[in-house]
Amino acid sequence: MLDADKPVPNVAAKLGSYGNVFHNLLVSAAKRTSANLIIESENFDVVRGEYPRSASDFSALIISGSAASSYHDEEWIHKLDEYIMSVFANCPRVKIFGSCFGHQIVCQSILRKYGVVVEKNPRGWELGVHKIQLSEEFVNSLGNDAAFGCRPLTPDSVESARLSGPKTLRLQFIHADHVRIPDNTALPPTWITIGQTEECSSQGIYQHGRVLTYQGHFEFDRFINSETLKVFGARWDPDVLDRGLKAMDRDDDAEEGADILLFLYCSPAYANLDLR
Repeated sequence: MLDADKPVPNVAAKLGSYGNVFHNLLVSAAKRTSANLIIESENFDVVRGEYPRSASDFSALIISGSAASSYHDEEWIHKLDEYIMSVFANCPRVKIFGSCFGHQIVCQSILRKYGVVVEKNPRGWELGVHKIQLSEEFVNSLGNDAAFGCRPLTPDSVESARLSGPKTLRLQFIHADHVRIPDNTALPPTWITIGQTEECSSQGIYQHGRVLTYQGHFEFDRFINSETLKVFGARWDPDVLDRGLKAMDRDDDAEEGADILLFLYCSPAYANLDLR
């Protein structure tokens, strides 16, 4: 767990670090999908320069959200950017997930050579629960991963997973930056964009068995996101803040978001995968 920030005080007092929040959600997901799967994790505060001695000691990395922007000129951000690229290039069996800021810095680090940039979203803040329309490519890939991942195989598992897989995903959001991909042909064929919302066209990226990112927060619930917004928006217009808080008081698909991530962790990581 690479913690790129600390939760706001009320959240930290109740739940601890973002790494702890991710851990607990993945433990719950493992209980739903595979009784034999055990989740173990270790937290690293990358803002303070803490990193694993060897990334290869872990099967996966999770990069949390942050109040910072991935394009900020700060030493810890530059180091994290370089670390992600190094792990991606040199540790092909280590899987990578990023949430919000984590999504943005993963895209910036790995995909910048294809013209991908992180910038302020001209549409402004995306706040509260929003429905992601998942791309057909991602839904189809998700069906394959679900069939060959944590759950027991059956003769019809590939097709049933594809047909029963979600077409939309409701997540909590609190972000003003976004990932801009030049066009639909900019990324190599091994990369898939997961979907879009009305406010943000790049809701995550996916490479089979290797990388998954969400612009949204499956790890945030009403409490976490509302407490975060109260701090972020302390000086906002009260009406704007109130609308944001109301948008956060809605049901979401956090469990499905966690299950999808677990499918990534259970799917094979191929050392000879074309990592372009």
